[in-house]
Amino acid sequence: MRFLLYSLAIFLPVLAQEMPPAYVCGRAEAPIVIDGRGDDTAWQEVRELSPLRDIEGAAIPHRCRIKMLWDDDYLYILADMDEEHLWATLTEHDSVIYHDPDFEVFIDPDGDGLNYIELEINALNTVWDLFLARPYRFNDSNILHDWDIRGLKHAVNLRGSLNNPADTDDGWSVELAIPWSSITSHAHQPRRSQAPAPGTCMRFNFSRVNWQVRPAPGSPSGYEKLPVPESNHVWAPTGKVNIHLPEHWGRIIFSNQPGSTWVAAPPAPEDTARLALYRILNTQLAHRGRHGTFAKEIPLPDGVQMSFAAPDFFVLTTTCRHSGTHMRLDCEGHFYATAPESRRPELYLWVHGNKERSDEEWGELFHGYAQAGISTLIIDGSAAQLKKLVPLVRAEGMKAFAWLWALNRPGDETALLHPEWYAVNAEGKSCHEPQHRPFVDYYQFLCPNNKQVREHLLQQVRTMAAIPGLSGIQVDYMRLPDAELPHALWQKYGLNMSTPAPAFDYCHCSTCRQEFSNNSSQKDWREFRLQSVADLFNELAAEIRSHGLVAACAVFPSPELASRMVHQDWSRFHADLVLPMTYHSFYGKPAGWAASISREAQQQTQGRLPMVPGVHLPDFSAEELPAHLEQLRATGVPGIGIFSSDELTSEHLEALRLMSR
Repeated sequence: MRFLLYSLAIFLPVLAQEMPPAYVCGRAEAPIVIDGRGDDTAWQEVRELSPLRDIEGAAIPHRCRIKMLWDDDYLYILADMDEEHLWATLTEHDSVIYHDPDFEVFIDPDGDGLNYIELEINALNTVWDLFLARPYRFNDSNILHDWDIRGLKHAVNLRGSLNNPADTDDGWSVELAIPWSSITSHAHQPRRSQAPAPGTCMRFNFSRVNWQVRPAPGSPSGYEKLPVPESNHVWAPTGKVNIHLPEHWGRIIFSNQPGSTWVAAPPAPEDTARLALYRILNTQLAHRGRHGTFAKEIPLPDGVQMSFAAPDFFVLTTTCRHSGTHMRLDCEGHFYATAPESRRPELYLWVHGNKERSDEEWGELFHGYAQAGISTLIIDGSAAQLKKLVPLVRAEGMKAFAWLWALNRPGDETALLHPEWYAVNAEGKSCHEPQHRPFVDYYQFLCPNNKQVREHLLQQVRTMAAIPGLSGIQVDYMRLPDAELPHALWQKYGLNMSTPAPAFDYCHCSTCRQEFSNNSSQKDWREFRLQSVADLFNELAAEIRSHGLVAACAVFPSPELASRMVHQDWSRFHADLVLPMTYHSFYGKPAGWAASISREAQQQTQGRLPMVPGVHLPDFSAEELPAHLEQLRATGVPGIGIFSSDELTSEHLEALRLMSR
């Protein structure tokens, strides 16, 4: 039975909640004074990291807002925490600070799971900084307690009174400036100031340890701890009450862009395979702890090899099938990754999940997709359908995104009860009325500025985000109706849209008109609508990320084209991933246009958004598809989208399978 439990642990797919988060750290645009307040100009427009969660993965009610910046000399960290009872007792440097409520930083500079830094600080501004050669799971982690971060700047600001149970406090904030000399040159190299190269990344985690207390007159802090364990709230959950599992820590990518500029973190397709190797390592370490030796033969996931160089030394190897990266992990915890000369793009497939199929039929279908090298399915369907399908997707080693229709909500029973929610054109005609819907009956667009619409869409996000195993939410129809259709569709609808027409100029509803008149900062009516659509997406994206999910968006081929055609300037979107619909036939263009418009979009966004250009399957035979995918891959995109499962033939699948070898 024990062997069966080990094998089950190895074969269980890595859950979406286990996937490490990522954050792009921009450069400081102005000097930063380390006073704990975080009110310097440099911090004002900097995005926050995704919210902390319980160390085992659950959402938490407590709030901790973390921001990061860097320059040539320092890494800057700002953390602001809500707290009703401020207390701390430890004043000696290198005390065991987590015995007080604290804030903690963990840094693994080269991401190999070894030789990492831990820094803890309490509300008295007392610091414990230490260096760990290996995590505790090896029972000989060689902790250097007397190692110091030389030149560390640190300060705390209290919003309340310390050690006073007679009042209710607001919270506290921590500000840190960590010299690069103690980060990038901390192991076997002499200390020197060496900032990371832009575009490189390090593994980080952040933790907030807190204790439940009650007033205790006469105690040093005025409080005493309740007889319950401390809470551990972290940025990157490890799945168990042990933060010293560096394989689960998140990625911090260092950007040359200013900290106020939105830059999305590129996908990391290797993380799933990397975590699978560590899962085997942890299983083997547990076996040795019980039996004194490693198990010589254990079931392994597809593509993983285990070889023994000695009875007490083994090596695990695998190659990520989505990127081609070769990975090696030995039983001493040394991890190496070798990138291929040419990285394979991830393949994303839109799937219509509202078909009537049995679980066995869906499972067989998903197995075929996985064998063809598809890494992510974007599934359309109700929450109930997604709950059924997502586990089947995960069982095949793929990720699942929910496919959310946003401003276009055909048949939305709640929305249809509110005529005032709908977009209105310059002629005063509303998408709520069937006879006035533009082009097709399912164009039932809502107003992006209506507050009730925003809350309605946020609720749709929350419903989808509660589905176990989901990796992301892809928002679709984040735009207004077409002010200009793609040229190839003019004949279909008997239109000439070379000049703007009032009948296709949305949204002129009373909400938007009032909002525009009250907002003197908007340059013009067109700018107002572009920003309104972007603001709505950014609000939805923030909600998506608050659940630990990827915020993706299907968009028109380039920001410039999308702005003109559908009031969608997606260069303003705070998306983790964009999927431009580069369907050349819609625009009356040759197939090579998809690659050229993708390059234009990369220039228009300055490479700040990972792009997954889309392929419209009816435009390609199975013989033509590989060459087109190679054209798109040559643009350097991290992935390619395929639309859709309804048009994906067995011949297409075989062509994809041969490409993925």
